[in-house]
Amino acid sequence: MTRIIAKLFAVAAVLTICLPVQPSSADSVAFVSASGSGTTCTQTAPCGSILQAVISLANTGGRIVCVTPVVETNGFGFANSSYVFDCPGASMLGEIVYFGKSVVLKFQHMGFSNTGNVIGFQSGGGTLIFEDCVLEDSGAVALDIEPGAPFNLVIKNSRISNNASGVLIKPAAGGSVMATFDGVTIVDNTGGGLKTDTTNGPVSVDISNSTISNNGGNGINAVGNAGGQNIVSIKNSVIAKNAVAGVQANGANAGVMIATTLLDQNTAGALSVLVGGSILTYGNNQVVGAQGSNFTGTAPLK
Repeated sequence: MTRIIAKLFAVAAVLTICLPVQPSSADSVAFVSASGSGTTCTQTAPCGSILQAVISLANTGGRIVCVTPVVETNGFGFANSSYVFDCPGASMLGEIVYFGKSVVLKFQHMGFSNTGNVIGFQSGGGTLIFEDCVLEDSGAVALDIEPGAPFNLVIKNSRISNNASGVLIKPAAGGSVMATFDGVTIVDNTGGGLKTDTTNGPVSVDISNSTISNNGGNGINAVGNAGGQNIVSIKNSVIAKNAVAGVQANGANAGVMIATTLLDQNTAGALSVLVGGSILTYGNNQVVGAQGSNFTGTAPLK
């Protein structure tokens, strides 16, 4: 318990830091247009699909720029390199899969929808960034993060809604995850909103300025198993009207710290503490409706 609490204090002060994703050279840019038909993907002769733009970069990485909104039905698999997808209004309908251990992907201003996962894993690691994106209408877990290597996840100013469930972070053997959610809305999913699970590897999550509400399961469920510590820090957020608990900490390796957050009318209570889990408060949160379990401890304001 002492180690969990010490880790919680450390996580409260640290945000996941990722270096900016940049093309490998000024020439590593491929252009896409809904009316395009080329294969060289230049600004004057853009490709007609995002997949063709990736192919044109020959797996060396770079930037894909959509000059008009496009609908992409193909799926993607990435083994290496770094890509920035700057595609305002684009719709991605195929699944994206990581294979390698050093892939860096950044998606900006895009929509994602699929009958299965939006993002899945076979063994990969690296960095995944969503900025100003929407992940919706998935028939499975919208964002399935199960890397077999160290992995960074950053989601900013984005929405994850109307999926079978929102986000699962569960490293495979050899994997670990550092995640940051800032300005993220996770709502109206049939199952839970965000689940983290350390059966095989450790997880650290920082959540700020976010809303996790109206989900059919727990709003947040931190499961601390033998693979390592599961540390979740929540601040300046709203967790409301979820069909089970607002925040659940399950297992001796699960620790959650909550500050300046509204926990409002979650059906099974604001909190659920199981099997030695920990949920600490700074004493500046608001609870409306049933409390559920009590906070297991307090943290001092400084």
